[in-house]
Parts: sequence; structure tokens; C-alpha cells
Amino acid sequence: MKISVFYENLYEGAQAAGLQVDEVLRQLGTAGIDGIYLNADSWTRDRAILRESLKKQDMCVSGMHAFCDFPADPETLRYREIIDLAVESGADNLLMIPGMLTTGDTRRDLDRMLEGMKRAEEYGRSVGMPVLMEDFDGLLSPYNCIAGLKFFLDSVKGLGCAFDTGNFAAFHEDELAAFELFADRIQTVHLKDRSLAPQHEGNTPFVCADGEKVYACSVGSGYIRMPDILKRLRDRNYQGNLIIELYACDPRCFMEDALASLRWLQKAYHS
Repeated sequence: MKISVFYENLYEGAQAAGLQVDEVLRQLGTAGIDGIYLNADSWTRDRAILRESLKKQDMCVSGMHAFCDFPADPETLRYREIIDLAVESGADNLLMIPGMLTTGDTRRDLDRMLEGMKRAEEYGRSVGMPVLMEDFDGLLSPYNCIAGLKFFLDSVKGLGCAFDTGNFAAFHEDELAAFELFADRIQTVHLKDRSLAPQHEGNTPFVCADGEKVYACSVGSGYIRMPDILKRLRDRNYQGNLIIELYACDPRCFMEDALASLRWLQKAYHS
């Protein structure tokens, strides 16, 4: 089991604290974090720094994520560029978000997303890079719920699942029921916890489909059934990555939240 953090959370935290990325990576590596999970654009911008810093701390790129707007540009080859970047970084897998329902023609958007993901999965397989999809919680996302993600995974057989523990909150769906449904396809796990009140003053709310506000928080401090998810992963001898996700948490509290999440995970995973 490897525990990583989202690099974008780390980057914002470093800026808020007035620290260099290298110093934050050093502190996290010393504490027991194994790697980072990052956006393709972040790798393009910072790869020179990251190659040296990650090597120095004996840390890895555990995965990459990226958007590819297939509905707006169905013939795009950007998916190849993204997959090539993931290979270059040494990522274990690539999460691709294939667009949103924004053109007004839902059927056409879905068809373009499916065709784009089929091409991406095939190209990824040809270069040894697993391509994944997640339950992305944007309300214009057609895969923001259990049924939506299932539709895509059923339609593109080679896709893996990036299981995000907190995104099913968009429709108040049962994360354990989702886990059981997708368990055989899960290749990476985003540990996003949720709370009904902000953990820190600067945490921003996520507005669910029914208008209820929930907040991201450090792993283990919210209402997502993290211990049950970890037990199910252990029971299945899961060998993939666990990614601490702190989007919408106050970046000034990044190190506090990241280390609290790590300590909770280290204890809970083995209990």
C-alpha cells in the first residue's frame, strides 16, 4: 500500500505557507507519504523540479489526472499527449475526465465521450498506461453518480475505476454500495472525506444536487465510512494507491490536514 497526496493541494499549501515545493515534499516524505498524484498540466509546468525533488525524497508519481473535452472536440488527439505525459512521469495510471454536458445535445455529448474514452483506453493499453474513470462530482458530469459511472465502465470494458470515496455525496448515494459494485475495476482510491460543517474557516462548501452543503475535511474526521472502505480494500488484498484528497480544504491548513490524514490512515488501515 502506498499513500500519496494530490500535488495541487500540496502546491497551494506550499504557496499559502511561503514554502518551496521541495521543502513540503521533504516534510511529507519524512512523515511517511510515498508519493504525489497530479494533473497533467502540473507535471508539464513543474516536472524539472519534481523529478529532482521526488528522487531526493524517494517518492513516486502514483498517478495522473486530466481533462479531455471530447464533446467540444471529438477528433482531438490531446488524449494521446496526456497519456504520453503519464508514461513520462512514471505514473501507475491515468484518470481521464472526458468532458461535461455543455452543448445542449446530451446524446451527442455522451456518444462523443464514449468514443473518445474507447480511443484513449486503446491507446493507453498499447503503451502500458491504464486509463481510468471516476465518479466526478460536477453536476454537469454524466458520471457523477453510481448509475452514470456504471454506464461508462460497462460501455468501455477496458477502463479501470478511480474510486472517489466522497464524490457520491453529490446525490447522497451510499459509498459502500458503490464500492461493492465497482470493486473489481478499482485501480486507485481517492480518499475524500466529507463533513456537515467546515473543519477550518477557509474550507469551501460543495453544493449537492439537492442544495445541501457539505465540506471536504481531513481523512477520518468526517462522515464517509472510511473504516469500512479500508476493511473492504484489505479483504480484497488491494495493492493500489491510497490518495489523500484535500480539494476545497483551506490551503493554509494543508500540512495539518495531510499529516492528520496520514496518521489516521496508518492507524486505521492496520486496525
